[in-house]
Amino acid sequence: MKPSFEQLEHFFRLVTEGRVTAANFQAYLEKPGRYLAGLPVTYNCDLGLVELIKLAVGKNNLNNINSDITQERFPLRGTGIIKANCRVEPVSASETKEQAAARLVAAGHILADTGDLAGFQQDHPDEMEKWGWVYVLAETARWAGPGGGVLVPGAGVSGANRNFYLDYFRDQFNSGNGVLVRCE
Repeated sequence: MKPSFEQLEHFFRLVTEGRVTAANFQAYLEKPGRYLAGLPVTYNCDLGLVELIKLAVGKNNLNNINSDITQERFPLRGTGIIKANCRVEPVSASETKEQAAARLVAAGHILADTGDLAGFQQDHPDEMEKWGWVYVLAETARWAGPGGGVLVPGAGVSGANRNFYLDYFRDQFNSGNGVLVRCE
């Protein structure tokens, strides 16, 4: 599979930002299409969102889950086993999550949902740790909170510490954040 110009541009942007390890680069050289197509994610929707998030953060981090993240507020994409390829897209600290969602959709990306983020955090904690926070911005990952603002889930990994919280959709990103997208 020959990578497209956009895929090469994405990869080299990650290299220049220091987000590609020697192992990632070796994997890219061996199979450029697989690396650029994202990382495989598998999760079981039948467990329910809260259980998926508990698996993602691990038993020692259950207090690091925002209790407002529920199946009713953030519905899963389907039932049964979901398999997807996902990758983290870098964002600018000068843009809001709302602006990033519009930009990514206009560029043809498929925004990942909350189940994808839980699966990605569980399957790829080392990749998650390269980013300050990783957010999901799909329509199904937006909730109008009690204060009137729209909230979206974000997850972070720092060593053994794993978190799954909510942040405002109209807030700007911090440096080093990213957005999870599906590669289909």
